[in-house]
Amino acid sequence: MQQQRSGAETAAIEVHDWVDTRPLSSLVASFARVHILLSVFDGDADAWLSMIASSGTEEEVANDAPFLTSLKRRLVQEPHLIDELRDALRHFAGLMT
Repeated sequence: MQQQRSGAETAAIEVHDWVDTRPLSSLVASFARVHILLSVFDGDADAWLSMIASSGTEEEVANDAPFLTSLKRRLVQEPHLIDELRDALRHFAGLMT
C-alpha cells in the first residue's frame, strides 16, 4: 500500500539548467551557495553534504562540500549566523521586488 503525503510534507524544487560558476567571483559563488542552502535544504548543511556524498558532481565535491564544512565549523561558534543569513537573503529579495 502506498502512503499519501500531505502538501506540508512535499517540497517543491525548481530545477534550472547548469550554470558554470567557476568564472564567477567568490562572493557570487558564496551568495549562490547560501541561497541554495536556505531555499533547497532549509539551512541544513548536513542534508546538502549527504546529497553531495551520495550523488554529487566532481564540482560539488570540490567546491560546495568545503564551503559547507567551513560553514558548519563557523556555526558552532556563531549559531545565530544561519538566521542572519536568512535575514540578509530576505532583505536582498525585498530590494529586488
